[in-house]
Amino acid sequence: LQTNGALGDLVEGALNAALDEVRHAKTSFAIASRLVGRDIGPGPLPESQLSFSTDLTALGLAVAKEGCVDETLSALEAAAKVDMIGDMLINGSKGNTESKYSGIDTEVLIWVRDELRTIALEEGGHSALAWRTIDWVCSVDSEACDTVKQKVLNEVELERAFQRRFEPSDTKYETFDILMTSWKKIYASWGGMDTKDCVVGENDIFVGGNSFIAEASGLMLRSTAKVGI
Repeated sequence: LQTNGALGDLVEGALNAALDEVRHAKTSFAIASRLVGRDIGPGPLPESQLSFSTDLTALGLAVAKEGCVDETLSALEAAAKVDMIGDMLINGSKGNTESKYSGIDTEVLIWVRDELRTIALEEGGHSALAWRTIDWVCSVDSEACDTVKQKVLNEVELERAFQRRFEPSDTKYETFDILMTSWKKIYASWGGMDTKDCVVGENDIFVGGNSFIAEASGLMLRSTAKVGI
């Protein structure tokens, strides 16, 4: 970002997001360790080399794929798990005995839910940062912006990304519908999108009733709707 002359708040946001991701990794290993009853941690990382160049197209494509798409879907996925655990805590495993969370101690479930809630909200913040970054790219380089739209940020590719992440058979119909609606509204709220079937208005910010998916997507919508070329 700095090499390509990004705004200071975007650079600062990226550094803070990186620290969030370190915390998310530690939390995920802690959850896995608690669930399986033994310590689980990362293995050795492969060697890596970093190179920095002035290339707004490459930057835009990476931010669109890893931020606008992956971080947004990760936030929604974590929010869906929060709702799933909340349902388990209220109703038990009735009709949901195959859930990965069935049979887990209530105290542990509450802890996992609360940690996933934090992760979902922070991933949502990363999503909003990515959309702001793309907005900046589009404001300074129209050719890079067009390439990002053509290869990543168009309805066809965004729908494919959603389908790769979520399978209807793995999710309750109601939850799947809320996830899909939230996803469409988030990307349609970006001013650079050319969408045919999804228009965001003042009454469309909240979807999904009282679900945590609605809360998380509402926060992302507020942030994303503030940008647009």
